[in-house]
Amino acid sequence: MKKAFIVITLIFALLFTFAACKEETPQEEKSPLEQRVSTCHDAVYVGASDDFSADFILGEKEKLIEIDGKVGELTPFATLTVTPRSAALYNNTYTYTLKGEAGERTGDLVKDVVGAAFSAEIADAKEIGKVLSVTITCEGIVSSEVTLTDKMEGTLPRKEILAIAEREFEDAIKAESDTGKLEREIYVKLVNALSEDSPYYYYVSFIKSPSDYWALLLDPATGEVISKKV
Repeated sequence: MKKAFIVITLIFALLFTFAACKEETPQEEKSPLEQRVSTCHDAVYVGASDDFSADFILGEKEKLIEIDGKVGELTPFATLTVTPRSAALYNNTYTYTLKGEAGERTGDLVKDVVGAAFSAEIADAKEIGKVLSVTITCEGIVSSEVTLTDKMEGTLPRKEILAIAEREFEDAIKAESDTGKLEREIYVKLVNALSEDSPYYYYVSFIKSPSDYWALLLDPATGEVISKKV
């Protein structure tokens, strides 16, 4: 349990750097709790070859990210991240071909300012359907196809995850105001904070400010609470 608590703290720290629903619902049809979601995941594709590890995450986030407890204008995102598995591949220039069941997207990967990863934002990503693989190429040096698997397949839907979080934070929500009205923004993400082979968890956080947040780690298939911070 102590290890899980450390993980939940590390995950929240990472979220300041990477601001990221399984089903899409018009805003007017969302429940009060769903309307508080400011960042969430639709799909989390991951995979690795001998040369690269890759992930492709689709979701929705605030257009202007502010960790302030309020939900601003939301926009979809689709981010491809590729990391070389050997130092010899760190300093090359790469292109990608992202293949889906209904089409593909191609473009250039840009090296991150910090670290060894390369990334790209993919436009109209949902139009290519279920993603199958990504091929990373450096002309004359390497071309490697990475098969991608969606880790969100078989997980609980967002509505059920929010219901679990609402029960777990019921006392805190009521204590925050006389009416029990929630004045926090919510993150719902599927995360793996340790390594490629570590299990994935739903990370759910109710956030008022960077220093004032409640958080859960949940088993993505059963909803079991792994760790809790209030």
